[in-house]
Amino acid sequence: MRTVTTHLGMTHNYDIFISYRRDGGFETAKHLYDLLTQDGYSVSFDTDNLREGDFDATLLNRIGRCSDFILIVDSHAFDRTLDPDFNPGGDWLRKELAEALRQGKNVVPVLLTGVNGFPDNLPGDIAGVATKNGPEYNKYYFDEFYNRLKAFLHSQPTRRRASSHHSRWMIAAICCLATLLLAGSFYVMHDRIQRDAVAMVNDSICINPVMGKFRYTGPVDDEGQPHGEGLAKFAQGDTYEGNFVHGTFEGECTYLNHAEGDRFMGTYKNNAREQGTYVWQDGTYFTGSFHNNDVYEGTLYDINGNVLQVFTEGQQKQ
Repeated sequence: MRTVTTHLGMTHNYDIFISYRRDGGFETAKHLYDLLTQDGYSVSFDTDNLREGDFDATLLNRIGRCSDFILIVDSHAFDRTLDPDFNPGGDWLRKELAEALRQGKNVVPVLLTGVNGFPDNLPGDIAGVATKNGPEYNKYYFDEFYNRLKAFLHSQPTRRRASSHHSRWMIAAICCLATLLLAGSFYVMHDRIQRDAVAMVNDSICINPVMGKFRYTGPVDDEGQPHGEGLAKFAQGDTYEGNFVHGTFEGECTYLNHAEGDRFMGTYKNNAREQGTYVWQDGTYFTGSFHNNDVYEGTLYDINGNVLQVFTEGQQKQ
């Protein structure tokens, strides 16, 4: 059994270690952590206070006990590594990667949008990462990328997937509970919708009175309206990937704001955000409920998961 002892004296199993830069890879790393955890993998992610106490000992312990090492590579991932004036002792990503390579772990690189490969002049202790392979990243078809990623893993899920996946981006357990209450009704509605769908369309032009014009790929009802799990692409580059009910944006979804670089994951109700997590480009995120697409009740966090503000009855974001 793969077990490690935490600073609280408790044991925990780990299959996968995720390494990333906070200022460029946090959003993707946190998203993958949530999905992999829900799919039954045990994942080491440093929001659980990995860097408290004796970091080096804990680091070696966790990497040593994991089968897979996922490396999130953003466009600035190796800037510190290649900076001759930066102290290598503080380059956590390099230390993590070097240890994984030294121990012969299954290193799976994830090259984010805009990254075409590794620098030619990487230090010798991590130069071997250039020979490693991973799935092609695509934020607009994230589910397809995620399924390919799992095929690269050596470890297998150690438990069954949770019955609900509403909490894909939820960090606060108390907020997750509120979201999970929606699960039962959602799955009943989902099954009915899938039975009602009569055809599939690809890149079809659709118009919603609130959302406007978009190109749609997915199932439709007998009137040709989006109905079921599909993908909407808007002219400005935004995408909505999730559930539709007779042309209405409704149900579980992921919405990507192309211009702002923001992301929402949760549920829509009648063409508007209802409940979930909204992540801004700077890493700040809000988890809770929405009203008229604005934050309503919930908690605002900074990029490190620290509470910035608790909202009640639609307070304005500071």
